[in-house]
Amino acid sequence: MPLPSLLFRVHRALLVLAGFGLTAVSIRATTVIAPSFPELVAEADTIVRARVVSVRAAWCDSPQGRVIRTYVTFSTERGIKGASTDTFTLELLGGELDGQGMRVAGMPEFTPGQSNFLFIAGNGVRFCPLVGLMHGRYEVRTDPATAREYLVRNDGVPLTSEHDVQLRQGANPLELRLKPAAAALTPSDFEQRIRAELTRRSHP
Repeated sequence: MPLPSLLFRVHRALLVLAGFGLTAVSIRATTVIAPSFPELVAEADTIVRARVVSVRAAWCDSPQGRVIRTYVTFSTERGIKGASTDTFTLELLGGELDGQGMRVAGMPEFTPGQSNFLFIAGNGVRFCPLVGLMHGRYEVRTDPATAREYLVRNDGVPLTSEHDVQLRQGANPLELRLKPAAAALTPSDFEQRIRAELTRRSHP
């Protein structure tokens, strides 16, 4: 499948298949090079804030044999770039079904009720339709003490700047202490910076 060379490179990745006698296997897959914020905005066909409605896994045929795919349905809260509909479904490789699991390293996982900013490209074509896998998803959380909404990266670390999108992911306690929720961008902050980047690109 065609993938932009700017953000992706071919590498050996591990798909973990667990349950009912399945063992870990290593196959050739595509792993991500973290995009900069301008690259993230440019690469996305669609940018939305959307809430997870449902998550469903299913067996599907592929050139490599039967695989599990997860279908995540969202309701659109805010359309920012590209055409948006009231609801849409993303198709991601991996998931759990019939007591068996298939996990792709770096693939975001979703839970009904979550609100997220999504940077989408190649839905139904790429094995992950989010730009840069985990770098294309930012969850909206609410501080229970202040009721303030704020953004976190896929690893749970608060997003304190739009430029944090290109940082290595993999939360550790030190990162969480150094980046408290109070310092994170609000959804309004993040949307304004996305729109500013879109404007900058349209008026070089």
